[in-house]
Amino acid sequence: MSNEVVHDESRKRFVCTIDGLECSVDYDVKGTTPTSLDIYRTFVHPDLRGRGIAESLLAGITAYAVKHGVTIVPSCSYAVTYYRRHPDQASVLAAGVDLENGGSCRVP
Repeated sequence: MSNEVVHDESRKRFVCTIDGLECSVDYDVKGTTPTSLDIYRTFVHPDLRGRGIAESLLAGITAYAVKHGVTIVPSCSYAVTYYRRHPDQASVLAAGVDLENGGSCRVP
């Protein structure tokens, strides 16, 4: 299954809509350039969980970060888990990110 991930820059989120249900990775911009994207929330509708949607969303924001030369700060617990599972993508993480002691999703 292909989960199309779309960057909604105005809302600072990456979105995937399946069966009319929106799933997202929300981020804050760090730095004035920006230099980092702080992933603070990953949400997949309960009816859609277990289909790899969250992983697709994180892959989308990671690809964006690589393409645009920005780093990622994974504040959300799922984002921390994703980067632990994908050590090959650690180069996109901001300096000082501690994957062993991080991750607490929040609502803005």
